[in-house]
Amino acid sequence: MSSGYGIIKGHLVTLRRFLLTFWRDIRTGKGLHRRGGGHQLVDFWFGSKARGTQPTVVQDAKTEGLFTVEYPDERLPVYERFRVLPVLIYDTEDGNVRCTSCNICAKVCPPQCIWMTQAKGPKGVVPLPEEFFIDMDVCMNCGLCAEYCPFDAIKMDQNFELSNYERHQTHIYCLQDLLVSSEFYARTHPEAWNSADEVAERNKVAKKKDQRLQKALAATAKPAAAPKAAPKPVSVQQS
Repeated sequence: MSSGYGIIKGHLVTLRRFLLTFWRDIRTGKGLHRRGGGHQLVDFWFGSKARGTQPTVVQDAKTEGLFTVEYPDERLPVYERFRVLPVLIYDTEDGNVRCTSCNICAKVCPPQCIWMTQAKGPKGVVPLPEEFFIDMDVCMNCGLCAEYCPFDAIKMDQNFELSNYERHQTHIYCLQDLLVSSEFYARTHPEAWNSADEVAERNKVAKKKDQRLQKALAATAKPAAAPKAAPKPVSVQQS
């Protein structure tokens, strides 16, 4: 009897959820709105929303009725700590890339999906990446590269819609694909951007950048020529 009672109780819970689904839609004025189904040849429910304008469904302990989110016509909220692939930050003010090509992120990467080459100048290597690649199919989204970066140059992005029809070239992100501005990161991660640790790290990075700039300017500056001595006055003797 106990097992039979559990089955009946489970069916009643399912029936309650089913009925509450219709009641919630009628109560909120969405009884005739299409919840999902994608694009159709004949859409009786006024068409689907454009990408980025779909309604966000928040599920919590008070959620009643249907729990299924009809993606892509409905979406779950993307929280700040949600992470997918790494990105490289460049400063919006001056356009300088923070990455110095120190190779620490590639060394700590567990699946070894990061590789880069350091830029070279007339006087040797330059602390900038000439090439930077990440294989998104190999990346495990662990975030260790962002955690160990000493210059706060690599962060985890939230973009998860990365599917396409080719994976041998388009799934390997190059330097230009990975670059995002510091303004973009501040907009997508406001709490992290304004935290005490992030502010202290940015100040430290700015100080190091200024020290490198002053060192470079001092090395390239030519010594000023010594000023010429003024001619001595010539005395004229009168006869």
